[in-house]
Amino acid sequence: MARAILRRLLHMAVVLLAMTGGTFLLMRLSPVDPVALHFVAMGTPADPVLAAQIRAELGLDDPLIVQYVRWLGGLFTGDMGYSIAFGSPVAVLIKEALPRTLELAALASFMALAVTLPLGILAYRRHGSRVDEAIRIVSFLGISLPTFWVGLLLILIFSVKLRLIPVVATDDLRGMILPSTALALWLAGLYIRRIRSALLEEAGKNYVLGARTLGLSERTVLWKYIMPNALMTLLPMLGITMGNIMGGSAVIETIFGWRGMGQLMTAAILARDYQLMQAYVLWGAGVFVAANFVADVLSLWLDPRRLQAKGARQL
Repeated sequence: MARAILRRLLHMAVVLLAMTGGTFLLMRLSPVDPVALHFVAMGTPADPVLAAQIRAELGLDDPLIVQYVRWLGGLFTGDMGYSIAFGSPVAVLIKEALPRTLELAALASFMALAVTLPLGILAYRRHGSRVDEAIRIVSFLGISLPTFWVGLLLILIFSVKLRLIPVVATDDLRGMILPSTALALWLAGLYIRRIRSALLEEAGKNYVLGARTLGLSERTVLWKYIMPNALMTLLPMLGITMGNIMGGSAVIETIFGWRGMGQLMTAAILARDYQLMQAYVLWGAGVFVAANFVADVLSLWLDPRRLQAKGARQL
């Protein structure tokens, strides 16, 4: 198992280097000068002498490979560069925004879990009935409806019409309800269908038939035999969706004015702030590979038989 984990860690490092290196190159090849754009945003004419001085201080005149190596070296000391648009070190901005995104993702995951297991199990128990069909339709809508549209609809209903929750998200739990709900609906719709399918698939296997032959109750068969094996099949999918929730919440954060990583990235794109954009790419890629790594390790720990499979040896 240790060898498989080390192999996976090596793959993670390669993916992060490729992602950050490619993004670094593409952004630096852009014809837009972030220093000149900053002067435009401030409403002042660009002073060529001052602009050249700023570029020299930030190392933007150095060769690309030198800039990238310097940026990589700074990561080990917590130096992620300087944000021209915000006039602050990138690490400080990330430190302020990251906890807010994690809070939003945690609440959305909790809300999704609160409805996913009950509805998934109910759809499995009432398989083929109208209840099952209704749950499948609701879960399909949760997956299909665009998240930004759901967010705007929630604002229209609960903020504009009912005036229960402020339009712009506040720092308290009340202000987190709508953005978390918009994220949770997609996540719940996805997992309700997956849990239902996994339970039905496991229920038809021989070990379940054997357990029922022994006279065990359906409750015991479900929770002791079917459920643990069904949840095992969800772990790879869990890594991808958790990465998507934490790394891809830019639209929801922008709609609700939630000052997290997503809204910070939107501001960085509009200002062509290369250093801040590079940090967000590292965050987004890091979240995905880390979430998938944790899911893979949990799968190996819960089911050591995977170590004997060819796929596990290549993990």
